Amino acid sequence: MKISTILAASALLIFGACTSKQAEQTATPTPEAGEPASEYAAPAGVGGKVIELTDAAEYAPGVKVPQLTILDFNAVWCGPCRQLTPVFEELAVKYEGKATFVSVDVDKLGDLFQAYDMGNSIPAVLFIQPDGTLTKYIGTEDLLPGNKFEALIDAALAK
Repeated sequence: MKISTILAASALLIFGACTSKQAEQTATPTPEAGEPASEYAAPAGVGGKVIELTDAAEYAPGVKVPQLTILDFNAVWCGPCRQLTPVFEELAVKYEGKATFVSVDVDKLGDLFQAYDMGNSIPAVLFIQPDGTLTKYIGTEDLLPGNKFEALIDAALAK
């Protein structure tokens, strides 16, 4: 029974990723009452490479980022995520010094996915501006082909 529940949940995520489209801009989420805001200042990009996030605290809601920071919430088993990965890596090289690209495996850091209220589908991409403005893209419709993703980055950098 447990395996069938896991399979059903996986199928919902995969189906949702293929059919979902959402772009949403919000202010930085505020921590719950009694919970401190993130005091961690996230690092800038690392030589045109995608950062593989291992500690959710580095990019917890309320984090201060020095430049546009793009989080890609994904999973190794997700087909649309695998389609987005090479585009994400190419854009990390192209926007070296202008934007930071971070890969977040939801199987390992699902709490961060939930903390940003990213919904139920992956891939999900979150733009974090230095002023704290957040913009969410759920699914790949706004991100693929890569020139669409590039246009979103250019618009975000122009703000």
